[in-house]
Order: sequence, then C-alpha cells, then structure tokens
Amino acid sequence: MVLLQAKKIFTILVLVDEAWAIANLIRQDNISDVDLPLSRKGSIGNDDYNVLVSVKTGKEFPSFATWPKEASVKAFLKEQWVVQAPVLDCFGKHISLDSKCPLALIESFTEAKRGGSGLVHKCRVHAAHQTIFELNTEPYIAIKEVNIEQTFEKERENLRLIQGLDHKHLIKLIATCQKGQIFYFMFPWANGGDLRDFWKRNDPRPRTPALFLWSLRQMLGIVSAIKALHGKNIRHGDIKPQNILHFLEGRGENNDEEGVLVIADVGISRLHREITSMRNAPTNSNESTISYEAPEAQSDQREGKPRPRRYDMWSLGCMFLEFTVWLVHDYNAVRSFRWCRISRDEPTTTPGNFFTRKSESSVQIHSAVNDAIKHLRSNQLCKGDTALGDLIQLIEEDLLQTEALKRAEAPELFDRLEKIVSAAEDTPGYMGRQTDPPSAIPEFFNRSGPRHNSASGARRPSLRVD
Repeated sequence: MVLLQAKKIFTILVLVDEAWAIANLIRQDNISDVDLPLSRKGSIGNDDYNVLVSVKTGKEFPSFATWPKEASVKAFLKEQWVVQAPVLDCFGKHISLDSKCPLALIESFTEAKRGGSGLVHKCRVHAAHQTIFELNTEPYIAIKEVNIEQTFEKERENLRLIQGLDHKHLIKLIATCQKGQIFYFMFPWANGGDLRDFWKRNDPRPRTPALFLWSLRQMLGIVSAIKALHGKNIRHGDIKPQNILHFLEGRGENNDEEGVLVIADVGISRLHREITSMRNAPTNSNESTISYEAPEAQSDQREGKPRPRRYDMWSLGCMFLEFTVWLVHDYNAVRSFRWCRISRDEPTTTPGNFFTRKSESSVQIHSAVNDAIKHLRSNQLCKGDTALGDLIQLIEEDLLQTEALKRAEAPELFDRLEKIVSAAEDTPGYMGRQTDPPSAIPEFFNRSGPRHNSASGARRPSLRVD
C-alpha cells in the first residue's frame, strides 16, 4: 500500500523519525501522496492545531494530533517540501509552486547573467526530476527569473504562441514556473554559447567547404524560423549575434556535426520597448542592440509604432554581413569592421550602426558598410559565381536597404537563400577549395585597437575558388 499510494509520505516520516505513523495514516486517514502539501487546520492554542489538512482538497488527517511529539508535526510540515520538487516531463508546461517548495537543482551558478528583462541562471537538473533530455540525464538548463508579473505574462503569452511552431531554430521552452511572487522561464542551456562565442572559439579553424556549408544552412534555418514567426504575425525585434544560441548537440533526427544555431529572446523585451517608445532616443537600450537597429527604429519609437516585420530583415542583413566577414577572415576582422563604423559615424548617428543619418530625412548606408562589401567582393572567395558572392549580393540588395519597403520579406528571402544553399550542396567548386596560406587580410579589416586573441596565433588555411 505504501509503494502504491504513499511513497512520498513515508519518505517524510523517515526524515522526521516517525516512520511508525505510516500505518495509522493509511488505515485511519487514507492518506496518499496526492494529498500533499499539508497545512494546519487550526491556529495555535486550538485543539485542532495539530490536525493537518490537504491544501488541495481540504481533506483532514486527525492522526497527526495523536503523535507524542508536537515538534514532529512541525518537522513534517517543513520536510514535506523536499519531496514536492516538480518533475520536468514535457515541454511547455506551467508549474505553480509554494514559495517553500524547491526546484530539483543539484548545481546552480551564483554568477548569473542579466537578460533583457530578468536574471538568467545556469542550473543542473537532478536526473530523477526530468525525462525530456535523453542524451544527458542531468542537463544544464537556463532559468530566467522575472519579478514583475506583467512582464512574465507578456513573455509567457508570446512564448506560448511560438511553441506551437515547434521549429528547430527557435528556442524551446521547457516550462514556466511561479514560485510565490517570483516567476521563472526554463530553457535548454546553450552549451556552445552565442554566435559571437562560436566565432571566437572557432577562429583558428580552417575555412573548409564543410564549415561554409554548415554556416549557410544555419543562416537558412534562421531565416526559416523568422519566416515562421512572421507567418504568425510575431516580430522578433532584437536580432543580433548575442540572441543566436549555439547548441553543440544537434536537434532533431538530422543532427549537424557542428550543432545548431537557435534564435532566443523572442519577444523578451516587448514591455521594455513599450516604455522606451515614449522617449526621443533609446538611451537605455543595450549598445549591441542599437548597432543592429533599422534606420526607422527611432522615428517609430517616437511615434509609438510597433516594429514592422521588415525591421527584422535589416537586422538579419547586419548579422549575416558580420558572419560573412568572419567566414572570409576572422573575429578580429568583425571587430575592426565595427571600429570602422564607429570612427566614421555622424554626430546624429548612434555609434556602430550600419547606416548614417545626417538629418531626419537623410539616411544612407554607412560608408564603412559599403567599404566592407567592396573588400569582401575583391576576395577570391567572393568573386564571380560563388556562394559567398551570391550571399553578399543578397545582403546588399534584399536586406540592407534604408527604405523598409525595398527589403525582402521573409518568404522571399528564404527562397533566394535556399537557392544558394542548394547550389552549394550540388555544384562542385561553388564553395571553393582550401588553400594555405590564406590571402592577406586587408587593412580595413585589420585596424589597430583592442584585439581578440584566438586559441592559436597561426593563420588558418582559407578557401579559394579556382
């Protein structure tokens, strides 16, 4: 009977040295694990103070009042929370917990990262309290902590909408949780960091056809995810390398050796944007977010307009251009490209943007962006009928357009990028061949200033088209 209905009850009794009481609780009170948690029926000093009741059903258990030691009843109420930790058995569930109930975490990093609207902790889940990760029975997860219920509910609703898409390149929500007055979102932990971490970590690697093809496939996957979001009338609004997570293990049946890039923070900052839209300038926004803002961002904020779908297209163009710079050169070239944009900025332009604004009506592509594209096109990897050459053309013609209506929408972008990926898969020579040593990095991509030190000081081999 204990094994069938009261394993948790018996565990608590053992913890408080009252295992003998299990017989009366089952026979007289018909207690079971589903009755947990329990609380006192009466207030202190009353006869029914030590009579416990189920918080869920109100069912009473008078046997507790017969215990010889009143302290044991108090200990039972305290220790019962140990066995109430939830089990993560499916994606997307909502868990409501008492403030005294723990989460089954066997490791938690106290040095948390602050996300768009809350703290993000890296934690490890006890193997007995999860069934959704098969390869790693004690996985790390990311737990985002939010203290404002309104923020939580807005993010929860947006995440609920995207979970129905079940897309390989969109972050998967494990669960939401309310514990007292604190709210949590639980996501898989990206063990490869974000896209910038990927660039830094893989700087010394040879630029092989396999790496190029994987990168193009991941770009296509990201566009596919944005296409799915836009199809549900959801705008991301904050696309940048820091919001692209790298999962080292593949997701789905066709696992990629390099892992998978996944879009995170979908709709995370919506409430923040609603607040900042009433300001004349986004002075409290993150610097890296501003770098990828579309030209219409500030005017839309002042007028209280929502960010349109083509806003995401501009941000994709910025990120894909940096991705191309990294593929052709290295992460220091990405940093130098940013330094060039900042050093040539107009006083009225936010540092690091991909456009310049001389006046409200005069917006143009940043001269450093034009120079970057020119230098890339002069590289053997990007000349003629090549995958990267076609990618740069797509970025320039379909994404980095200062007029929003001239940018491609997600379905159109997906179709064009899919053609590039298909050609890369099927056409010999389209991805180039490996050469050593690689071509020299132009001064434009090799400026002085703070430098990133890759794992290896040696230049890695590059690809070259015959």
